[in-house]
Amino acid sequence: MKFNFKLFTLLGIFLVYTNCSITTSYDYDKSVDFSQYKTFSIYQNGIDSLKLNDLDKNRIVRAIVGQLKSKGLTEAERGDLTVNVLASSKKVVNIDNDPYWGAPWGWGYGWGYGWNGSSTVYETREGKLTVHLVDTKKNVLVWEGIADGLNVSNVANKEEEIGKAMQKIFTYYPPKEKNKSYY
Repeated sequence: MKFNFKLFTLLGIFLVYTNCSITTSYDYDKSVDFSQYKTFSIYQNGIDSLKLNDLDKNRIVRAIVGQLKSKGLTEAERGDLTVNVLASSKKVVNIDNDPYWGAPWGWGYGWGYGWNGSSTVYETREGKLTVHLVDTKKNVLVWEGIADGLNVSNVANKEEEIGKAMQKIFTYYPPKEKNKSYY
């Protein structure tokens, strides 16, 4: 069997990009009629308590407001929904291997191909954003969206990264009843 280096390289690139992507999930109260919600307000105390700088807080709020307005909701002083945000980050250690298959070499246990690779180890920070939508009248959580895997180490791309995360989160709002058919 012939080793296809190009295919191996493309597979490696694919795996790197799929591992670095933002993953999202959501959960909601299935007994709630989401069409009843027309307005929203940001829970400012929640935003103020985030352990983020003001630039990032503003980026998050702008992204949420933009997404909810695109869903047809209007921002109000005391909305039907209260929006709260949680944020966290973790240190991630990355190891990049640069394999180099050397020429045949000998001595010892016989002839074979040498391994002359090098490895690079570096740290990044991955962020997680959780958005809670709370029914203001009942003070009950009705919808939650989570984005995990944000690259918060790259300051130049934070705005874009937060925007993408919020867009991915809010693709699940309002929740749609899943078709229970197998077909």
